[in-house]
Amino acid sequence: MFNIFQHLNTPIGFYDYIWIDVILIKETPKAILVMFNKQKNWFPKAWIAKIKRKKPNCRHCERSEAISIKISEYYWSKKFS
Repeated sequence: MFNIFQHLNTPIGFYDYIWIDVILIKETPKAILVMFNKQKNWFPKAWIAKIKRKKPNCRHCERSEAISIKISEYYWSKKFS
């Protein structure tokens, strides 16, 4: 039997999230520029579920910052494939 509430409550979207350790190069109000495996890419902040900031552990990395981002596997493979 058709139930409208079952269709309204079904999850829509990409829910397989992963945590990735990256280096933050630049941050704007709408996007961040990160480096992973010597590749730089811009990510919209709408794609990122959560950001964990870490302290820099090297002296020459003054401008960059090590962070962990929680992002959907779909969006991650879309940028780095």
